[in-house]
Amino acid sequence: MNYETLTIKELKNLYSKKSISFLELIDLQIAYIKKTEKNLLSLVNFDEEHYLKKAKDFNSENMSKGYLENVPIGVKDLIDIKGMRTEANSKSLAGNIAKKDADIVNKLKSAGAFVGMKTNTHEYAYGAVSPPTRNPWDLSKIPGGSSGGSAAATSSGICLASLGSDTAGSIREPAALCSVVGFKPTYNWTSLLGIVPLAWSLDVVGPITKTISDCAIIFEALSETYQNLEEVRSQNKSYKIGILNEYFSPMEEQVSNSYNESINHFQDTFSCENVPSWDIDEVISTIFVILTSESAAFLDKGISKNPNNYGGDVKQFVEMGKGFSSVDYINAQRARNVITQKVDKLFDSYDFLLSPAQLIAAPSPDNETIQINGEELPRDINLIKPLVLSSLCGYPSISIPFNKMGNGQYFSIQIIGKRNSDNKLIDFAKLLEKEFALQYDNPLV
Repeated sequence: MNYETLTIKELKNLYSKKSISFLELIDLQIAYIKKTEKNLLSLVNFDEEHYLKKAKDFNSENMSKGYLENVPIGVKDLIDIKGMRTEANSKSLAGNIAKKDADIVNKLKSAGAFVGMKTNTHEYAYGAVSPPTRNPWDLSKIPGGSSGGSAAATSSGICLASLGSDTAGSIREPAALCSVVGFKPTYNWTSLLGIVPLAWSLDVVGPITKTISDCAIIFEALSETYQNLEEVRSQNKSYKIGILNEYFSPMEEQVSNSYNESINHFQDTFSCENVPSWDIDEVISTIFVILTSESAAFLDKGISKNPNNYGGDVKQFVEMGKGFSSVDYINAQRARNVITQKVDKLFDSYDFLLSPAQLIAAPSPDNETIQINGEELPRDINLIKPLVLSSLCGYPSISIPFNKMGNGQYFSIQIIGKRNSDNKLIDFAKLLEKEFALQYDNPLV
């Protein structure tokens, strides 16, 4: 058994056969971390001795027989674990010890999961890079952000799965760049108590996993309504898919080729139509006003008091947010409602919307601009461009590694469902996994 390739589904099977114990698994995990993490830098405040002690205490106390029994899961360092530091990769929160578990951690623990590991984040979840974490497919590239540590740790095999947060693509973007599955639930699907906020009307928390089947297992553990059947509920191929490909150009050539190949697979299997375009720049400008305004309301007081405790990205975005008036913010919320109503109408005609989850392969951390087909473009905007629509409108969406690009890494698609259709979206994703026999390779790290 290779620890680094192990999925939750496979682990549950090993447990059922008594082929491995929980503490044996933890020993394998720690050995792999010692081998890998020095180059990957995906974890924060990881202490081998402390982690092993927590695992032994958990092993003696755990009485759960839940969906995630004895599954070790990492969580982004915005999410409180009682007795551990929550620092959001910021000097402003250095030494901040959580007094109790976040609500979402309580749910994981109630399902039997071992939650004792923090993954790196871009400071206050405010960026698309997540320094110093590296991409496990190519250590010279970024893992994406802001849940870059969660995506890198899951992709490399350090974690079987992890939790991230998503405000404007922060689960799905790093999941796509690291070739793992990233699920953003419907806004307000689960509690955000015990999680460091960024923008109150956009923030959500969700899983990053190696496979769609694993994503379904975690979703079942966290959901009060989802029943994860071994076989997908429906083999019905009458689903109607709206394709959003007009919104997202330019793309890197290898990404565009993979996206077109993906569309061909969908058109051969499902009823698909191109969705008429609207101004994606309006979506970006609207979410920018809301995100920066809400984050400024949360962070400005601390920055004003101790500016040296905050990084340049955070201070820059907060300053931009302060530049918007209350009228600007209200108008952005009105524009959000109009955009949402337009997209809602699409779901009268389509079961799901399909888009790329990425326009480029993982870039270098050194440049804030990228070259696409000879055109110089801002890096971070183009990393999140395909993802902001579902964030603005509060829709559930999932990023899925779908087929290989020329660099050996996977290209990821995004499937968007209407609000509160999370169960249906997960079922459809499981159908895709089976229908297209999706494979998940391990990175090179």
